[in-house]
Amino acid sequence: MINPKINTGSLFILIIIFVLSCTPDNNQLSTKTYVGSCTKKFKHVDGILDSIGVLFEQIFYDNQGRDSVVENYDSDGKLYLKTFLFYDSIGNKIKYVDYKPDGKVEATTEFIYSDDNLLLERNRKHVNGGYNKGQFIYNDKEERIKEIWTSKWYIDHTGEWYSSENILLRTYNDAGYCIGVKESADGKPFKDKKTVFDSLGHIIFEDWGDNYQKYTYDKNGNEIEHIYLDRNYTLVWRWVSIYDTNNVRIEYTKYNSLNEPVEMLKKEMIYK
Repeated sequence: MINPKINTGSLFILIIIFVLSCTPDNNQLSTKTYVGSCTKKFKHVDGILDSIGVLFEQIFYDNQGRDSVVENYDSDGKLYLKTFLFYDSIGNKIKYVDYKPDGKVEATTEFIYSDDNLLLERNRKHVNGGYNKGQFIYNDKEERIKEIWTSKWYIDHTGEWYSSENILLRTYNDAGYCIGVKESADGKPFKDKKTVFDSLGHIIFEDWGDNYQKYTYDKNGNEIEHIYLDRNYTLVWRWVSIYDTNNVRIEYTKYNSLNEPVEMLKKEMIYK
């Protein structure tokens, strides 16, 4: 979903003026500049979608239309994480910082690029000492052929630290699309990751050992359906996405094992 430099004073002015209502002014012309987005979560109860919803996420853009501040909210609509993003002079994301509601830093993520603007490292450090580091190696065609992921994290209920290392090797077809992945976990021999790609390099099927994931895309490469199946190929969850003409996902609906809708995320773009 998943997946941290701007003038904060200016941002908060935009927030106050344009975002508190979480509703764009329909009288404004479509040529106005977008300054952010607001996403609400709606529950389906007995097949009926509630009409109020609860705040789920707010994103504020900088003057170049890039994500600048992201606010995440819990199931009660209370802020639990606020992220500030920073970019270099040519637009590469170089850092983002996650803050707790009390203003304390929770984690910092930094990115390192080559002289050719290829991402070489992604380093996320948590204030408790945990981290997640990704290193990326490319061939002479600038295709990412190797990824090395190392992690360390703390399990509260056991009071222990754990670490891991995963290595991915990718192969490509003549068109430059990834067609296969091999994986090694914690020094074990490499195995073919049971992943199926389409001719454009989109993942359309994944075998995770205890479940299967299936994906469908539209003509613009947007994921429009994601299906989660158990080992018996029985439906567990299903997600359906709808996009606007700018390929922005504006609706994201989750279905249960009976293929009934249970919740929906709806995004509204905010503009001045």
